[in-house]
Amino acid sequence: MATKSTKTVKSTKSTKSVNETKVVCPNCGVEFKISEQETVGIATMIGKNSGLGVVSPELAGKPASKSAAARLQALKEAGVDTSNLFAVQGANGDGYIASNKDGKLVFLNDNDPIFSYIAENGDIPNRKLFRRWVMSQMFHILAAEIKYGKEYGYTDMVHRKGYDYQWKMTINEIYAQIAMLKHNDNENFTMRNQWFNSSVVSEMAQDYMLKLDKYIKSRKVKKCKGVPYITLGGQNIFTTDINSKVIWPMKRVINNIKSSTTLQQLLESTIKFNNLRIKSFRPTQSQVWLDAYKGSGAYYTLENMIRFHGCVVFDDNNTKLDKHQSLWFIKTKANDYTGEGWRMLGLLKKVLKDNNINLEKKIAEWRKK
Repeated sequence: MATKSTKTVKSTKSTKSVNETKVVCPNCGVEFKISEQETVGIATMIGKNSGLGVVSPELAGKPASKSAAARLQALKEAGVDTSNLFAVQGANGDGYIASNKDGKLVFLNDNDPIFSYIAENGDIPNRKLFRRWVMSQMFHILAAEIKYGKEYGYTDMVHRKGYDYQWKMTINEIYAQIAMLKHNDNENFTMRNQWFNSSVVSEMAQDYMLKLDKYIKSRKVKKCKGVPYITLGGQNIFTTDINSKVIWPMKRVINNIKSSTTLQQLLESTIKFNNLRIKSFRPTQSQVWLDAYKGSGAYYTLENMIRFHGCVVFDDNNTKLDKHQSLWFIKTKANDYTGEGWRMLGLLKKVLKDNNINLEKKIAEWRKK
């Protein structure tokens, strides 16, 4: 009796088990890659003191792209809200940017035009950036001196903005710093806070008090039924009431400014002092504020020129620096020149000259755009 032979065929194709092993992040759900051709054994307990350094498993389901962290930083510096973005890096050094907004994991397209611009230039042009607005103001002020002479110098042009401007600008600056801390933008906060802080505001207020004292003493003293009084801010105040009604309330606020431990406290005290000021008395702007204004304006103008206009710095030895070296150089000088903003302004003028920047032509170019 013939028997029918049978052949046993062993499949070489791997099949997925319903109990397929996955390694995922417990916070965001990102899946790490486990190769189908290998057996992966995890035999190490990873703890804070394991001594393993940075452990970066490769990610699954998403092609990696270079410099995710660098691109994320570029987005941050360009003013993009990165609070819901994070860079995930694989074991091979590659990575990508993902968003975890509202608990939903979304990968940013690596072909997005904004990333292409970063790859080519390192920065994103954004007209809403603080430093671009500052640069425009600085160029107009400096151009006036070139066009009309030294009587329209930088200091004179800023004085033309009026005394009230320094308080309005400072209050807006504190608001901006509060927003930076809220969005964990510590780098930009640190840079801007070194120019405008509680120390600068308290000195602005004390400067006002010194000038107010001289102003009060210069007022004509009149008498009402034999009691001396002066007219201050449109109000008649007995000379015996000047301290209790005018001077002491402002001095108490100055003490609050000095003792501020948070930006919110500083903001509230600054607004209160500004409201207490005698609005009809507008002296010259505080030298401390003017110095901070020069320093911060010059710094952000320099940063903008280097990032977006191809300018570079020639260092103290007249060595030409590249873009990244130039950015590092001006940041170092900003730290060195804190309290001496006029020196930062001098550096700006030098860089303009070294890079053959024609202010009037640049302003005309912006107008056309």
